Amino acid sequence: MRITALKTSLAAVVASMDGILATASTDNDRDLTAEEQTSFDAKAIEAKDLQAKIAREESVLALKASAATPVVLPGATQPGTVPAAVAEKPEPGAMVGRIAIALAATGGRDQRAMADHAQQIWGEQTGQIVANMEQSTATKGGYLVDTAYSADFIGLLRPKVVIRNAGARSVPMPDGNITMRKQTGTTSAGYVGERTPAPTTDIAVGSLSMSAKTLRALVPITNQLLRRAAFGVDAMVRDDLVTSAAIKEDQQFLRGTGSDLAPAGLRSLIVAGNVLTMTANPTLVTVRSDMARLKLKVVNANVPLSKCAYIMSPTSQSFLENITDANGNKAFPEVAQGRFGIYPIYVTTSVPDNLGAGSNESEIYFGDFEQFLIGDTYQVTLAASDSAAYDDNGTIRSAFSNDETVIRLIEEHDTELRYDAAFAVLTGVVWKP
Repeated sequence: MRITALKTSLAAVVASMDGILATASTDNDRDLTAEEQTSFDAKAIEAKDLQAKIAREESVLALKASAATPVVLPGATQPGTVPAAVAEKPEPGAMVGRIAIALAATGGRDQRAMADHAQQIWGEQTGQIVANMEQSTATKGGYLVDTAYSADFIGLLRPKVVIRNAGARSVPMPDGNITMRKQTGTTSAGYVGERTPAPTTDIAVGSLSMSAKTLRALVPITNQLLRRAAFGVDAMVRDDLVTSAAIKEDQQFLRGTGSDLAPAGLRSLIVAGNVLTMTANPTLVTVRSDMARLKLKVVNANVPLSKCAYIMSPTSQSFLENITDANGNKAFPEVAQGRFGIYPIYVTTSVPDNLGAGSNESEIYFGDFEQFLIGDTYQVTLAASDSAAYDDNGTIRSAFSNDETVIRLIEEHDTELRYDAAFAVLTGVVWKP
């Protein structure tokens, strides 16, 4: 497990180094600036250190293989082999739930007790995983969930977070930072005559940087449930953690204001020229026109159109589904099948219906969601406390008084657009069914 995480970290560092060189190369193939050189040198040192760690891990694996003891089959005089036992494969993300329960049931203070608890309920495989967990250096009392199981958990967020579900590209960011190229304009090409200089054909590019922002989710569970923990409870705890994280991701990835502490949402990343306003006094004619304007803003920018989709509120979707023409026929019958035209519609309450001065406006997004990047560290951290206080819809509750244990999940990510013109938004939408 460790060697996989190290190699993933090395790949991210190399990608950052390549991004620094690419930025200079596309800028008239200039030399690196002093700041870029310092950053590049630091990444090179980090890469060398990771290579050394990987080499050590590989040497240990080789030694373990050479020291393996042959198995003598019953009744045989020569060493032989026995069929390998098939390792249990838990449901995706279930291991996060199991680790959370082991943490909560034992207070998270003694890793041996946690491992014993996990082994008693779920068997030796889970016990070994808990026993080999690393303690988080950034989170007091927290434990790092192995990269593979963290990735499983984050994968469960996809169907619950519309930006992820619409096709956003998840980029590994194991060391918490990544720099890469982005497209800022289209290519320029043309036909020329003999001995005539060729036009510039390079795509206009720049660089983008992502740095991990921390999302915390708190889930209280009753100690009575912990005392009676059995098969199935791990999935329930996992689902509670997924739901808690997904609700916040959905809101932030759509309309969150970017800062040093939080990733920027799609609404903040869309360029000003792609922010459109609904035509006043909407009719079927203006609705068609507005939806066409929205799509053409992206199509005319020569975006790849790999995973285009719409995102809107349930109210806007219901309006488009039920609006009729002069003969009483539904104007957009495909909306009932989850499409507008040929592109899918994703619906979420994270797109508000109470925007604008009259608190009655909404927004509709369109774009190529493969150009929306989510930098994921794929490192979930879990901690538990039976004495913490938590906010329950404005009411502060005590876990100790309620005989509960609060599980805290931390995941880290950031967002960026790979192509500035890949999205457009229609604002001021007051369509109501």
